[in-house]
Amino acid sequence: MSRAEFSVIIVPDDTGKVIEKRISKWKVKVLLVALCVFFICSAFFAYGYIKSDIDQYRLVSLEDENQYLESELANVRESVELMKGQIANVIRKDDNIRLSFDLPIIDPSIREVGIGGPDFSSVEFNSPAAKNLSLLEKDINKISRQIDFENVSFDDVYEKIKGKKDVLDHTPSIMPTNGYITSGMGVRKDPFTGLLTMHKGIDIGARKGTHVYAPADGVILKCGWDKGMGNFIIIDHGYNLKTYYGHLEIIKVRNGQHVNRMDLIGNIGSTGRSTGPHLHYEVRKYGRPINPKDFFVKSIIFKS
Repeated sequence: MSRAEFSVIIVPDDTGKVIEKRISKWKVKVLLVALCVFFICSAFFAYGYIKSDIDQYRLVSLEDENQYLESELANVRESVELMKGQIANVIRKDDNIRLSFDLPIIDPSIREVGIGGPDFSSVEFNSPAAKNLSLLEKDINKISRQIDFENVSFDDVYEKIKGKKDVLDHTPSIMPTNGYITSGMGVRKDPFTGLLTMHKGIDIGARKGTHVYAPADGVILKCGWDKGMGNFIIIDHGYNLKTYYGHLEIIKVRNGQHVNRMDLIGNIGSTGRSTGPHLHYEVRKYGRPINPKDFFVKSIIFKS
């Protein structure tokens, strides 16, 4: 049996002599396989080289991106620290307001606004940046809860202060007129009978016609004439507080009229049982006389 062979005929240009070469079929197969292996290996190494370049480029890009993210993370961390300081200032102001208006102070542990429950996260952070980002996220969430808490706290403080303000607005805290206290509250000798009697208010001496002002918000409960008090006014300030004004020359309000602190209500005179121009002024709580001087917060200069 003859071997399977391939014939290769070569005709050189210079001699024109035909050259015939015979190559066995298995050698051709080996050559083809070798060529295939060569091309495959070349392609593989070329792919590896190109991929290496691409990976190197991506690595450089990722390093640049990481540096940028680290810088931004530092900025966010700085902002979070600033927010923590601002929240601390808000908390201090809230405490100061509560102290000023005699409101209960919130326990610091409550202001931590902690949250509980299991952590269902299965992600483990291995890189420092990822861990820092996780911590920042927790800080931001806590600050957000604290802001919500302080908003509720301020709403509560506002409502309570409104009630306190209303009480303060209706508390007679100033002298109702310019002048000098010529007679205080307590037992004294009656200028007409010479007997010891209880003086339920104070007398403020001033020239006739000096203006008299409401020392707090209220409603004119009664005004008119009394043989002892002369022209008089009674103001109901609410909260079981009433003020009395006697010996007025002129009454400038009417029954049922609402007045605010510093509203003009009359002029000093010497009507009724009086030895000279002055204002008899009383403060009563639950109907019992209280020394008006205990209510004076500060002196105010009035325009007469």
